[in-house]
Amino acid sequence: MDSGRRETTDANTESIASGGGDVLTVRQLNERIAYSIESTDTLHGVQCIGEVTNLSQSRSALYFSLTDGDCELPCMLWRNRYQNMNIDLDDDMQVILEGNIDFWVDGGRISLKPWQVTVVGEGEQAAALERLHAELDDRGWFDEQHKTDPPRFPDRIGIVTSLNGDARYDIQNAIHSRNSTVDLVVKHAAVQGDHAPTSLANSIHFLDRNDEVDTIIVGRGGGSDSDLMAFNTESVAEAIFTARTPVVAAVGHTEDQTIAGRIADVDAITPTEAGEYAVTSLEQFRTSELKALEENLDAAYEALEREHEHEQELSTAVEEAQAHDGVQTIYYKVAIAGLLILLGIVVFLWLVV
Repeated sequence: MDSGRRETTDANTESIASGGGDVLTVRQLNERIAYSIESTDTLHGVQCIGEVTNLSQSRSALYFSLTDGDCELPCMLWRNRYQNMNIDLDDDMQVILEGNIDFWVDGGRISLKPWQVTVVGEGEQAAALERLHAELDDRGWFDEQHKTDPPRFPDRIGIVTSLNGDARYDIQNAIHSRNSTVDLVVKHAAVQGDHAPTSLANSIHFLDRNDEVDTIIVGRGGGSDSDLMAFNTESVAEAIFTARTPVVAAVGHTEDQTIAGRIADVDAITPTEAGEYAVTSLEQFRTSELKALEENLDAAYEALEREHEHEQELSTAVEEAQAHDGVQTIYYKVAIAGLLILLGIVVFLWLVV
């Protein structure tokens, strides 16, 4: 039976190879794509305006993305060209790039390779974000006085993230590795795109209305600046600020702090760190805090014993003092009696004489 299956498979493969056209390797297909791009005049000398994000450098080139807030385009600028441009390229700059669209065969990735860069100014997206930062700061939403520490031993934690992302499992595994008894309520939300801010805010509100949820973790894994824009919106900021439940932000692997992270009660670097922060490790509690408690109890018991010994010593001293005072009283009474007798004899003699 196995040999029959093998023969059928081989026959199907041969049929596909000979009948429905060429079966290409990945490299062959990528080379076709590259050739099509190279032979398309409208992809040569294109001009594109957008904001620079995710800028990084190597010895030979600068790598960044050009974004309009909704879409991104990878770009690669040769360093020798960049050095002759007399510009200082940085994130959030709005620029006009002129160059060719290129397709990297080995990596299967398209990019814009500019030969000219014109700096227009500060990007609209960056300017809007700066204005929102300033406005929320004026409202006092970033102030520490509004923050509340999550409970150390929560019974139930709500998680707001995409059900399709790895962040959900990173948070879950981090929590249950420290305390497997904690219940989790996962509320799906879009974490990027036009609908993400509303989706995130609604999910936070939903979990906040659940009185059995002790802590809310909201976040996602890493991404580009454009991917993380939902966490820099007023609707998400307001949902976090107005939540009665402590909120831990978990926007992963971003160098710049998001507005959501600044407003949240705790701002974690990664989803894993958020899960670890939200729950105290039972093992750590047993080995650390219980040990410290035991040491404190031992010290208190020793102090109590010393106090008891001191009280016994004091009681003995009092008894001895009282006994000593009793002897002195007898001597005093005998002396008085003797003086009275002596005085009586003197008076008698004086009367007789």
